Amino acid sequence: MSTEPTPTRRPIAGVRVSTVALLGVVAAIAIPCGAAALVVSGSIDSKQAQQTINQAGPVTRVVVEDSNSTVRITGDATRSGVSGKADLTWHAFSGNAHPKVTQKYADGVLTLSKDCDRSDCWANIDIQVPPTVSVQVTTSDAGIFVDNVSGPVNLHSTNAGIEAQQLGSGDAVMNTTNAGIKASFVGAPTTITAATSNAGVTIVTDGRTLYYDKVSTTNAESNLQNPQDRRSNNVIDVTTTNAGVTIK
Repeated sequence: MSTEPTPTRRPIAGVRVSTVALLGVVAAIAIPCGAAALVVSGSIDSKQAQQTINQAGPVTRVVVEDSNSTVRITGDATRSGVSGKADLTWHAFSGNAHPKVTQKYADGVLTLSKDCDRSDCWANIDIQVPPTVSVQVTTSDAGIFVDNVSGPVNLHSTNAGIEAQQLGSGDAVMNTTNAGIKASFVGAPTTITAATSNAGVTIVTDGRTLYYDKVSTTNAESNLQNPQDRRSNNVIDVTTTNAGVTIK
């Protein structure tokens, strides 16, 4: 038996890979992987701080100019001034942002305004006020809560509810969207106005004062239980859509 020599195997040109080409493939794979890791590990730095709010009296009117933040105002008969806090949260894009709530006082009017200092911030405000003050609040995408205030109230938000209780005889205006409004009164305002959309409205009067109920809603019923007189100068004006209205 004869043994044949093993044939010489030549490299196949189509699969020959040079060192330079191999490094190029590795680099091409490594770059996307590195980019993905950077996105996954990146985060926005969230910071919090609490600011004290304090204004000596006399304060007769409080104005709050806020956005994306909750506002809570409570009447306290032991106070002639205003005190409370603002809980601040922000994303420090600039790295040196110092958000705050500015306080301006003149002729008995205290104005609180959010200053985000070039950052994206929230300032949830919670203050105690003399119960006789008038209140004006503007915010957005966050709730408004007012309790035990006898002066006029003017409350505006969007996409969040408004709740007011133990209000006095000052006229009341409450506007929001896509959220409910609830208000109760121990006094008898001449005018109560509430407007929203896609949510219900509940108004509770003092149970004695005669009102002309001017109510507009769609796709829902109204439940009007309060003392009424179409000739009354006292008016409750309620507008909503796709939800009911209750007045007691």
